[in-house]
Amino acid sequence: MKRHNNFLFIFLFIISFSNYAKTSDEKQPLHIEADSAEIREQEGISTYKGNVKITKGSLRIQGQLIHIISKNNALQTIRVEGEPATFKQTNDLDEEISAQSQYMEYQSKSGILILKKDAILIQSSNRFTSNHIIYNTLKDIIQAGQDKNKTDSDKPQRVTITIAPEQSTTKKNPQENK
Repeated sequence: MKRHNNFLFIFLFIISFSNYAKTSDEKQPLHIEADSAEIREQEGISTYKGNVKITKGSLRIQGQLIHIISKNNALQTIRVEGEPATFKQTNDLDEEISAQSQYMEYQSKSGILILKKDAILIQSSNRFTSNHIIYNTLKDIIQAGQDKNKTDSDKPQRVTITIAPEQSTTKKNPQENK
């Protein structure tokens, strides 16, 4: 079992430096659609309800209730509740990262996406499921497992990871096997 854990650690360490969130997204405008909105400019808080859709470049966030917190006209945090709430973004390698959970929080400056309750993160062809996942979209680092804010009496949730085999880009000549 220890050998498997070492492989997983090495795999996650390698991919943490290989893919980054689309860097051009940072300079794109933020678009929001919702059934209703309440914007408190002086407080830097806005609340959107009913089939809310947010886009910013390749970033797509959807949910039933979304709170956006900004400071000095700069986006700070997006909190999303949904059935499920969803997140999609393309990285600089044009690979799609998608996630869903009942609650998520996206911290814009750090690129941290926190998924809670029935969380699923799909990165390329790899799939991570847990009740609690933290994904750094800028550094491509995934942490999954028990929420540190939970008490010891809560039943620990398992993490499941499916790693797809690497796809070969070259075709073998059938004559080579003879």
